[in-house]
Amino acid sequence: MSILSKSRSLGLLIFILSILSINTILILSQIFEFKELPTPGNYYKNFKIYNAGDALQDKQGLKENGFVIPYIDGSTSISRLGRVFPNNIIFKPLMICSGFLICIFWTYQRKLFSVFSNNEKYLKKMYICGVITGILLVIHISLLGFKIDNDFYKLFVRIVLGLCVLSGIFSKILFVNNIQNLLKKNILRNNIYFKIQFYLVYSLLLILLISIVLALFGLPKSFVLIIEWNYFILLFFFYFLYFLSWKNYSFIHPPPNTL
Repeated sequence: MSILSKSRSLGLLIFILSILSINTILILSQIFEFKELPTPGNYYKNFKIYNAGDALQDKQGLKENGFVIPYIDGSTSISRLGRVFPNNIIFKPLMICSGFLICIFWTYQRKLFSVFSNNEKYLKKMYICGVITGILLVIHISLLGFKIDNDFYKLFVRIVLGLCVLSGIFSKILFVNNIQNLLKKNILRNNIYFKIQFYLVYSLLLILLISIVLALFGLPKSFVLIIEWNYFILLFFFYFLYFLSWKNYSFIHPPPNTL
């Protein structure tokens, strides 16, 4: 299997694992009935799934208001939902796996683009930022769920997440800029997915900058959480677009024995 085929498979797998992880726990947190007996919690028949307060169903008034959709109502955070049991045995392994796959993915990108570019410093920056993204994602997800009442610890977790997002965006910017350079040289043939990737990446950067500015004015928490859930999807949608953009791809002037 060529590096390109492996990269496409990795991109699709990263997307599936990440989207599956958050949406699975979102659904599970709402489908089990809340009961007071024998002890308060959410049950499947007589088997207790969640302790009281760990699921969403006993909080949002499911019977009156229906299912919550954090993408549009900002009812909860991803980390809060992912760190409680049994959500954590689904969310954490899938996202940690995604983190390791991201490291491999960007290692492949460095090898792939080295065929077309002799700008090793540029490719090295892309590679390093991509690998750092995966490593920081693994660290952040691994730290979720530990009940440590320490301000430094909480700050550290937030910093890790922030650096993860920044390095992720920067690696993607370097990637799309590299694609644009190859398109201008007619080494690659353009397609709609390359274009969407380009606009997606710079939209992510713009949304992040706007969110930081708005945060200084005290955004409502629900609005912050809406941004969080949708931003998560967009970050990983990049990998799905990668899978599509290289499908049935042919080079205009392919170097011999490259892929």
